[in-house]
Amino acid sequence: MFPSIKKINKALEELNPDRIYVENMRYLLGTSSRIARLVCNIAVRKGHFEKYYAIECKNENCRRIIGSYKNLSEIPDKVTCFLCEEDGEKESQFSTKELNIIPFYKYIRKSYELA
Repeated sequence: MFPSIKKINKALEELNPDRIYVENMRYLLGTSSRIARLVCNIAVRKGHFEKYYAIECKNENCRRIIGSYKNLSEIPDKVTCFLCEEDGEKESQFSTKELNIIPFYKYIRKSYELA
């Protein structure tokens, strides 16, 4: 079942507007990942969200987001985790092919409407 606009607005109030992840929307809406992704994609089409891609460091002790990009085509072939580099980790430069790329959304409008 598709969540109500009221429920979507309430969920948005609880999230960081600069980093909205599908999993967070799923949890707050009490729905499936598929429906949460659909809500986010509708918001993109309506001009309420913008879609971005985050790259996650693969070091077990880190797992931080080391880069964010508007398009998949902007992601470089290699990236550096500067926190791992500063901490003296064995690996700090990675091929992006071996890293998790996580879609997220940025909230750019204050009201959300369907249709």
